[in-house]
This record gives sequence, structure tokens and C-alpha cells, in this order.
Amino acid sequence: MSCFQNSSCATAELPGLATSAPDKPRASCPFTPERRLSAWILLAALACLAALAAPFFAGRVYVADDLGEFHLPVRNFYAEQLARGEPFDWMPSLFGGFYIAGEGQLGAYHPWHLFLYRFLPLGAAFDVELLASYPLLFGGTYWFLRRLVNRRDAALLGALVFTFGGFNLLHFVHPNAIAVVAHLPWLLLAIDVALSTTSRRRRAAAELGVGLLTASQLLLGYPQYVWYSLLAEAAFVAWRAAGGRASLGRLATLGLALSLGVAAGAVQWMPTLHLLGQSTRQTADAAFAETGSLDPLNLVQLVGPYLFQTRVAGQNTHELGLYVGAVPLLLCIWLLAHRTQWGSYRPLVRASVVFGGLALLLAAGEFGGLYRLQSFVPLVNRFRFPCRAIVLFELAVAAGAAVAAAILLERKPGAVCKSGGRALWAAFLASVVLAIAGPLLWPSFVSRPGLVWTGPILIGVAAGLVALAQRGVRGALVALVLFAAADLSCYGMSYSVFGRTADLHEFVAGVKLPPDESNRRVAAPDDPNGLRVGNRMLLAGLSRVDGYAGLEPVRKLEDRQAGSWQLAGAGWAFVAADHAHDAERKWVRLAPGAPRARLVTGAGSARIVADTPGRITVGTDSPVRQMVATTESFDSGWKASVDGRPSGIVRVDGDFLGCPVAAGSHRVQFAFRPRCRTLGMIVSTCGLGLMVAAACFSLFCRPRRDNENVACRDPL
Repeated sequence: MSCFQNSSCATAELPGLATSAPDKPRASCPFTPERRLSAWILLAALACLAALAAPFFAGRVYVADDLGEFHLPVRNFYAEQLARGEPFDWMPSLFGGFYIAGEGQLGAYHPWHLFLYRFLPLGAAFDVELLASYPLLFGGTYWFLRRLVNRRDAALLGALVFTFGGFNLLHFVHPNAIAVVAHLPWLLLAIDVALSTTSRRRRAAAELGVGLLTASQLLLGYPQYVWYSLLAEAAFVAWRAAGGRASLGRLATLGLALSLGVAAGAVQWMPTLHLLGQSTRQTADAAFAETGSLDPLNLVQLVGPYLFQTRVAGQNTHELGLYVGAVPLLLCIWLLAHRTQWGSYRPLVRASVVFGGLALLLAAGEFGGLYRLQSFVPLVNRFRFPCRAIVLFELAVAAGAAVAAAILLERKPGAVCKSGGRALWAAFLASVVLAIAGPLLWPSFVSRPGLVWTGPILIGVAAGLVALAQRGVRGALVALVLFAAADLSCYGMSYSVFGRTADLHEFVAGVKLPPDESNRRVAAPDDPNGLRVGNRMLLAGLSRVDGYAGLEPVRKLEDRQAGSWQLAGAGWAFVAADHAHDAERKWVRLAPGAPRARLVTGAGSARIVADTPGRITVGTDSPVRQMVATTESFDSGWKASVDGRPSGIVRVDGDFLGCPVAAGSHRVQFAFRPRCRTLGMIVSTCGLGLMVAAACFSLFCRPRRDNENVACRDPL
């Protein structure tokens, strides 16, 4: 037990310290069992983080899935523009021109990204961006659970489970998603402090924290995970309010802090709304929104993580992965089997069970029904992959595992608990039955026998360790922690990290280039089976007239037709030979494409004077009034001027940027200056200023009376 066990505030021990003799050194806490186990958990967490960061220290970059095919290429462009001191909003090499900052997954306006990609080399900045979320997630989860269970070691175990759980490691390939999730426990912590503390200073800091963390989430540019975070925050506030710890006044100021945080993130979400209105996502139907629903068959992953060839019932492993680890699962089963021992944790356990169940229903999408409620929420109904709500389920599991550990650890020395073992061994039996029946039920999808039987081994070892821990066997809890860390790390990193890194220069050199690079503007259409072609080729200096992104622009011309590629100025097409694999693709020369700038009628001449991302200058000489056209993709954010005088822009040939010009010689300048970006910057600045002003008011001007009658619970 810790020095402050059974005390509501750390200061409760101060009077005892004052009675010590002045000539003796101040008494310090001994290295208690709680601290020893905490040290082991921290060591396990550091080992997991070291394994995750090993490629970084070896000078390699992470390239699995979207990391190499989307995130690395767009961040390369971002870093180059920052180094030049030029705008980074418009990316000419993707879709023939694309509002990449509005797409969101770049997180272009986040101060952390601006710092990383301005001052570090590309490979180092990219790796640090990916890795930084995990210690942030671990720390936030620890401090949040510390308030709920009031035990250092139990909270650390819950933090280990959530940080290195299946969802957060499998989604390593989606760095913005993990970065948004890493804010969630800190937000819940700040909300709890704001609702319960009697300290005016802490309350002001907590409310400011809610605003800043919300703004930070939005600036990272993955709104679906911000939505899931808001759901978790709303559920937590409702739980605290039901327990009488949330007055109307505190809820109002908390709502204000959240609103100001949303306003401070406007510089990102306003451009995203702009791009959404011009993307294929805008026309998505209900079937699109339910794409990626969690089939109930995936529940077998809980006791059979390697049963299927892809680990999941489906093909998208990192989206559908539901495995939470053998130890967390068995701890939660043990907890549910020992309802009489919940004691003061009963409200927390009940809330975790309800929250986890609702999260699973939400993740089930079309199979659960709950997800359809989102169809009535504007913008939210444009999200797909409802299975991503698994992250909320794993948060509930982490809380349950922390409570189970706290109950085990708080038993009196020598106490032996023999009940509940049946539930543990029932889980093991279910795993064995599944390993036997799986190859008979799903022979086409089951893994090799060695992998199939890995599930029963993991569940059996975890059940044995939990059983030993409940009997008070010395060292069982340490073994439980180390086994949990090894299990979770091997499961997640074997998919997203191990064997899926590369030397950056070798990765770029591996791009298959066209035979003649005089025209580096190319097309790379999807294959007949729908397999997408990533943007890795952009790292080698090629420029795509099509592309791969989350908010792909609507095209009026058919993307897969050679005529549209030629109008976009493409000289080569990277097409599938016979099958659906990049290795079997080949470069095909196209007919001469349209010049970068031209006069539509052909009478006269047009020449490029300057051409940089987001700014194109064209010199024209024409005997009659006509249209100047470029091969740049059209977007309503472009502005045009002719000889310094504003002029309107028009779509040329359906998809391209153009402008009318009068007869004679003129200088036409196109500049990408979307109104949403300007307005977003204004709203963000105002939101940030009001947030600071509200914090100052809360700290210095709010009346000192506090009638909420809330007890101090801050262990911070």
C-alpha cells in the first residue's frame, strides 16, 4: 500500500510529518509492494515503447500501409514547403492539384506538426510524430485512472493495457487517429477535475485544458475520432452528473470551454468542410456509412486472436481487430465473477460495462442498429468504418482491468480468494473449443494450426496467472504484467511495425519510374478489382493527375479514360497488366497531353511565367477574347487576376482551372486563397483569445463562494 492509501488528499499526511524530531531526517515512504509493482509496470511500458521505437533509432522509417502510401508523401511536400517558407495548402502533385490542408490527415496547422517538419529531417520528423502519441496516451490514461481507482499500480496497469492494446497498435498506420485518441484520457481527466475540485486555480486550469485539448484534436484533422472522443466525454459527464458531482454552473462553464476549443480549431475544420462539399464523400449513402461494420463473428477474436488468416472476420485487419489481450480479458471476466467484492468501485464497474457494451453496438454498425442513429447527425453521417468505435470498447476494458487489479491488490495480506476460478477456466475452454471447431466451421479462412492454437495457449497462461494472483502467490502479479505487455506488443507490432520499415532513400529508390521522365505528370488508375494505388511515387518526384486520399474530389470527366488524363497533361499511365498487384503494373505511354497553360481556341499563345504550389502566373497574347486554361484541377478556392485586376475563374473541360482574357497581351495570375482558410484563421484566433480570457476570469474574477459541496479528490 502507498503512503497515501485511504486518504482523499495527499496533504492528509502532512501533520504527521510535522511531529518528527528536527534533528532526524524526514521520513520517506518505503519501497512498498505497490511501488515495486508500479516499477515493473513502468519497465514493461518502457520495453514496449522501446520495441516500437527500435526502427527509429536504427535510422529507418515506418512505411506500413497508409504510412508509406499516403502520410509520408504528403508530409514530404509539407516539409519542403515549410523549408522554402511557402504556402503548403495546395498540393499540385496530387489529383492534378489538391487542397491537402483541407483533407485533414496532414494536420498542417497543428503547432506540433509545424515544429517537427520545419526543424527536423523528414524521416526523423515522421517517426517522432508517430511515436510521440504513445507516451502521451500512457500518461493521460494513468492519471485519469489514478483518480478513479486511487492506486498507482492498478492505474499503471490500465494505462499499459489501453496504450499498447490491439486498437492503438494496429492503428499505428493511422497516426492522426492515434494522436486524437491520445488526447482522450487527458480530456476526461480535465473534465473530472473541473467538475469535482474545490480549488479555483485547478478548476481554471482544467477548463482551459478542455478547450486547448479539444482544439488540438481538431487541428490534427481526423474528425471521426474527435466524434468518438466527444461521445466518451458526454458519457463521462453524464455518469458524474448522475452521481451528483456536476452542478449546472460547472456544466455550463465546461460547455463554454468545449465550445471555445471547437472555435480555436476552425482553421482546420472549416477547410475540411469546404473540401467535403467538393468530394465524393458528400454523395455517400447509408450503405457507404455502414462500410466496415464489425461482424459479430469477430467476437471470437477475444479468445482466438490468430484463428483467422487475416486475424479478423474480413480483410481489413487494422480496422476490425478486436483483440484486447488475454490478461485484460481474463481480469475483466474475474471482475464480473466477483460482484460481491466491487465495494466502492461498483458505480465505476457498472458504468464501464454499460459504456463498453454500447461501444460494441456502435462498432457493429449495420449489425447492431445503434450506429443508424448517427444518420440523423449532420456531417457525422458521412463517416464510415463504424468498427472504429472499438477504441471506446478498449477504453472500457482498460478501466475494468484496472479495477480488477485494484481489488486483487487491496486484499489483506494472506487473504486467499478461491471463488471465480470457474469463469477463468470457462474462457480457456471456449478458446480450446474454438480452436477445434474453427477449422471445421471456416476451413477456407482459418490460419495454420500453430497460430490457431496460440489462442488457447495465451488464454490458458493468462487464466493461470490470474488464478495464482487471486490466491496471493508471490510474483504472480509481476508475471501477469510482463505477460500482458509481451502479448499485446507481439499482436499489434507484428502487424504494423515488425518487418514493415525501410531506409527512406531505399524506399524512394524502389519506386518504378516511367522509361522517359521528360513528362513526370502521370496517371495510376485503380485496377479492375478496385485495389487502390498509393502515392508513394510522389516521393520520387512524379505528379499524379489522380490519387489516393480520404476526401477525393468529384470529377466530371471519367478518371479512367485516357482522354481525361491527356487533358490533365499526363504523359504516362501506370496500369495493371493482368492482375491486381503493383508488381504486375507497367508504364504505358499516352498521346501528347495538354500543355500546362493554353488558349482554348488555339489562336495566340500562352506561356507559364511562374508556377509554384498555390500560385500560377500565365502570360497570354491573343488576337481575340477567349479562355486561358491550365492543367491544374479546379477548386472554388482559387482566385484570378488579369493585369492586377480581379477576374472570375471558370471550369474548363469540366475539371480544370481557367479564366477569361481579353484580346492583346496580358498577365494572368491564379492564387489559391480559399475564403474558408481566412475565415478559419479569424475564428481560431478569436476562439483562442476568448479561451484565455475565460480562464483568467475563472481564476481571478469568479466569486470565491463554492456551493457545489464537492469533496477534494485530487491525487495529482
